[in-house]
Amino acid sequence: MINELQASKSCYFYKQHRPITAKAISAVFRTVRAGQIAPSNNHFSYNREQYGNAYWSALCFQFDRKPAFLAGSTSIMERVSGYLLIVEYEDHVAVFKSQLDLPAEFVKTHLVRMSAQSIDNGLTSEDAVFDRVRLRHMTTSRLALRSKTLEAPDLRNAVGMASSGRFAPLGYSFLQDGEHYSTTPRTGRISQRSDRSGYEQLVRFACEIIDQIKLKGEVASAGFLSAFARPMELSQLKAVPNQLGVDTALLQDAIFELNEIRFVKPDGACHRELNRLETEEVLQELSTVFLVEKTKTKLLLKDPVSGAEVGEIVVNKSRISFKQLDLPAIKDVAVERADLPVGTDADRIPLRRFIDRTDTFIVLFDAPQFAYIDGSLYRDDSLTNGGASFLGYLFKDKELAKVTDEKGDFKATQVAFDSDSTFGVILATIAAEDDIVVCDDLGDEWADFIGLKTDPGAPRITFYHAKHGALSLGASPFHISVSQAIKNLGSLGLPAAKMRSKYRKWRKPYKNDSTTTNISRFCKGDAATAVAGMNLCRDAPHTMKRVAIVTSSLSKAAVSDAFKSIQAGGNADPYFVQLYWLLSSFFAACAEVGAFGCVICQE
Repeated sequence: MINELQASKSCYFYKQHRPITAKAISAVFRTVRAGQIAPSNNHFSYNREQYGNAYWSALCFQFDRKPAFLAGSTSIMERVSGYLLIVEYEDHVAVFKSQLDLPAEFVKTHLVRMSAQSIDNGLTSEDAVFDRVRLRHMTTSRLALRSKTLEAPDLRNAVGMASSGRFAPLGYSFLQDGEHYSTTPRTGRISQRSDRSGYEQLVRFACEIIDQIKLKGEVASAGFLSAFARPMELSQLKAVPNQLGVDTALLQDAIFELNEIRFVKPDGACHRELNRLETEEVLQELSTVFLVEKTKTKLLLKDPVSGAEVGEIVVNKSRISFKQLDLPAIKDVAVERADLPVGTDADRIPLRRFIDRTDTFIVLFDAPQFAYIDGSLYRDDSLTNGGASFLGYLFKDKELAKVTDEKGDFKATQVAFDSDSTFGVILATIAAEDDIVVCDDLGDEWADFIGLKTDPGAPRITFYHAKHGALSLGASPFHISVSQAIKNLGSLGLPAAKMRSKYRKWRKPYKNDSTTTNISRFCKGDAATAVAGMNLCRDAPHTMKRVAIVTSSLSKAAVSDAFKSIQAGGNADPYFVQLYWLLSSFFAACAEVGAFGCVICQE
């Protein structure tokens, strides 16, 4: 019956860790059958048959399964068929499958996940034409865009590469030598678009891909992929981890959208499924970005607020693993397959081990060019080249050196903001090119100030977010302003439906600290010109949109010096690394909505 097998050329590739014997394959088949309900006799079963220099093993049978769309207590069963085809070749293993999977113990003992670097380098060439790529931002920030998917007939002609180095490619599809491929390096899955094929064709396909990866695995990635963060071997890393975040978005999708897994807890002698509220509480606790503290022998996870020790990680030559994670919300929580009745998954594992096994986390380092994402290490050299690109988002204003307060003091007779406040400097020098400036501070604010340049040939909207503080290279002074700026990006288009309430607010004098002043919120221009300017900038298709964080707490020269120190081989200050990641997230978030994000600071 093996001759009746017709399947797509899509399989999972591994490196072979230990030799696979006929005895091991027999044990795999017994375990797979034992894990199913009412398995039939095998439709076919082959153990390490030779095909050229390769060996293949195959198993197929039918079994019962409770329908995923019915309650776990139902007695209704559906009959399904599943198969496994295992190909061994040149110290690699390829697995074709449907409805069945390899036992976790076999994978742990005999197989090692292939690195993203090997797949990227081995599978693609300079001639490859990419039509789809899924990207993950190299940040743990909860404020930033986490991932995005791009599609076009030829992405080289449709994607701006300027900020691509901040993203790591997690999956992509491309055309090469007349064949269309897709891959997800984090899982080792590689597919070729083709008609369904018989088992011999599948074995040949697996061998051809393995030959290609072995031949080109050390060659640089194709030109398009090289524009993104580059995968590299963890054994080459010298930097020390300093932050870790669990990728709760992946867990959330797997539970609520894809219905692949569920969270369960012990309930007497059985297990019960966590309801939606309980599951969301677990995900909320896991969304904390933990600090990593290095001791003489350990890498400890610390709560960023309390400083309490909550876990430990280990950096090995091939991967980073969780050794421990102690959080109240995840105690006794385990993960099961959602397609099996509750409590029957023989491979049920604790949530901490599931996160570790599936590499559902991201790690950042004291050397800011590195990020460990989905089980692979990526490098972005834009941080070690002197910071030219990053510094291009920073603009200096000498008047900010005189600032002593964000908003200043207020009196009932006051008609202008204090000149030594950040508000005063914005109006005096920073927004000088704007024709209209409105103060939107307090209440339902989009920004502290909204500036409009009403030149019909080059209209511009700017949201100004003001801050003041002591000079620092840390991220703390920016968290609130970055959060506010990203939250209000959707209002950059000045939505007409919300303008009536804005005009009502702006026509009243500025009030702060219970003091109603004589400061007009129309700081430049009046109500009539503001309405006309808002309409012009909203309706013009070529309006430039800017978001500026204006602060006295940062010096562009100090940032430049920090980059020069890193470029010269000095250690990166972890607080500067956090600042870099936070502001990079802000700049990237602005770019995603077609805006230019920047920081205006001291010289």
